[in-house]
Amino acid sequence: GWRIGIRSFDGRRYYYYAHMRKNHPYNNTLAEGQVVKAGDVIGYLGMTGYSNKQNVNAIKTPHLHFGMQLIFDESQKEGVNEIWIDVYNIVKLLQKNRSAVEKDKDLNDYFRVYDIKDPAVPQETSPL
Repeated sequence: GWRIGIRSFDGRRYYYYAHMRKNHPYNNTLAEGQVVKAGDVIGYLGMTGYSNKQNVNAIKTPHLHFGMQLIFDESQKEGVNEIWIDVYNIVKLLQKNRSAVEKDKDLNDYFRVYDIKDPAVPQETSPL
């Protein structure tokens, strides 16, 4: 199925989203390598997955598979040394602090209403 992975700037966290919507899994403005901030709409939950073909609804209930991997050294990126954490409590916290979104009818996508300043995102600097 459709999925997306996002790495933190320090490379110590990997966020994994899977089983995304058929035919429109990602926000149309999203591009590989693009910086995203907390609250950005990156994609849409769906029923894709468990198939050897892409873009197939093979799951009966719409949902999002979300995972978070911790990486303290290169040996933990893949294989038996991977560290995946239970994200249940993180999701509960985020649910209490949702970002308001609105649909852009021209792009047929949703976007966060209020911008936030995320200290983890490098700020653009202007030349002196």
